[in-house]
Amino acid sequence: MSVADSEPQLRAEHDSLPEYLRSRLSADQLARPLIVSFSQWEMNTSVVAEIAATFHSMALDPTIALWADKTPMRDVGWTTSHTLSRLFLSPARDRRVIKALYRFGLPRQAVADPPIRKWQPQGEIPVIEGLYRSAIRTLEYRGAPAGRAILQVHPDDQTPVTDDHLWQRQWIQASLRSFAYAYDQVWELIKQRRSTALVVFNGRFLHDAAAVAAAESHGLPVLSFDFGGNDTDYDLTIDATHDWSALQDRMKSLYADWDKQERDELGRRWFEDRRRHIDERNAAFVESQIVGRGIELPQDRTIVVFFSSSGDEISELDVEWGDYFYGQPGALAAVSEICRQSKDLYLVVRTHPHKRMKPRLDVEEWHKSVESADPDIHLDEWSDVDSYTLMGQADVIVTFGSTTGVEAAYAKKPVIVMGPSAYDELGCATRVRNREELQLALERRQSGDWSGAVAYGLMMNRRGFLFSQIQKGQDARRLSGVELEDSNSVVLRVSHFLGERARGTLN
Repeated sequence: MSVADSEPQLRAEHDSLPEYLRSRLSADQLARPLIVSFSQWEMNTSVVAEIAATFHSMALDPTIALWADKTPMRDVGWTTSHTLSRLFLSPARDRRVIKALYRFGLPRQAVADPPIRKWQPQGEIPVIEGLYRSAIRTLEYRGAPAGRAILQVHPDDQTPVTDDHLWQRQWIQASLRSFAYAYDQVWELIKQRRSTALVVFNGRFLHDAAAVAAAESHGLPVLSFDFGGNDTDYDLTIDATHDWSALQDRMKSLYADWDKQERDELGRRWFEDRRRHIDERNAAFVESQIVGRGIELPQDRTIVVFFSSSGDEISELDVEWGDYFYGQPGALAAVSEICRQSKDLYLVVRTHPHKRMKPRLDVEEWHKSVESADPDIHLDEWSDVDSYTLMGQADVIVTFGSTTGVEAAYAKKPVIVMGPSAYDELGCATRVRNREELQLALERRQSGDWSGAVAYGLMMNRRGFLFSQIQKGQDARRLSGVELEDSNSVVLRVSHFLGERARGTLN
């Protein structure tokens, strides 16, 4: 019995996965879908199980490739050694997924091992010419953007986004080889199984990106799954990763189609939970802030607050950076220059709290940018001032694309966005592309469409789908009576140690 049959459910963005799939793919494209996963994270494995079971219930002919323990270099989502889990008689979570799918009725031939048994690169591994980001970015394997995929997963938590930093050659070589392995194996599996569509996690991490590139070389449509909203279980979309224009179209459509008496209440809840510091997904950013704490500000000047974004999240976007002031430091410099030239404007810079967790060199570079901008006040990443109280004290909010911008728009503040964002097409903020547009926006200080901000909040709560096949218990998720739990703690600890040691040898 499915979850949908056993209990009433709240409304998600999409009513059902089969309905969504049939609206986006033709019958031919749905005939033989391929699901590839290189991760053993709970979210990934349970969503793979949900999608695979749904494919089977739709009478499709899916292929499932769970290869987390197969790649030459372990994926960022790898957690458990299959060898250790067998030794300790404690199956890894992805192995439990396979058992559950067999019980659900999938034939054994649906689960595929890597097809090239004695694998050697099927194409030429590129020569590494440089060890800095811009050089790595140009690396390709069989025409696929291997370098961009490598840059998505850092060797350690101190690898900065600056181009001055030199990456370890051994790490790049290992990453290239593992990318090639994933590309070749997926390419060959698609050929052998005559796959008609690919489903993969997110599509931007090293091995997932390789799978996407292999599918695209065959001309296959790609569906990416990821976290859902606060109230939903997962998201899946045919839109490209980081296609924020498509995401905003979804927001506007969802808001327009939702019950008018309910949509604002649901959207408001997302914002209010964050303002009250009770949204778990935002907890790491506000844990050092004190609700209600603001700062002393002059009463006779216009308060401009610049909220910074977390730079590493946007560094690898494929955009025309000339439209975005050539990066966040350039945007801040433009704001500070205008503020210095006006006796009326008072500039406060709020550094993103995420900087507490970022590489030392990135933090130092950003602080140099702030020092050069010379704002009237700088609240660094350790400040206990409440971002939401600070919004209330501001006359205008400026940001390079931080979520703070849409949160300020919800608070009915004028918002100016200078960088890539997921809300600049909702009408709730003013997007500027050059100094003249920025100066005009600072002079006019126009509040945007409040409903546009609330549409964002509605999507953040109800994005994607609810499980229809997976049952959620207190301790583990379950399919066909099989608990999709992890291996025991001993296996996990030893696997973690082995994984860290392997990473260490590459640095």
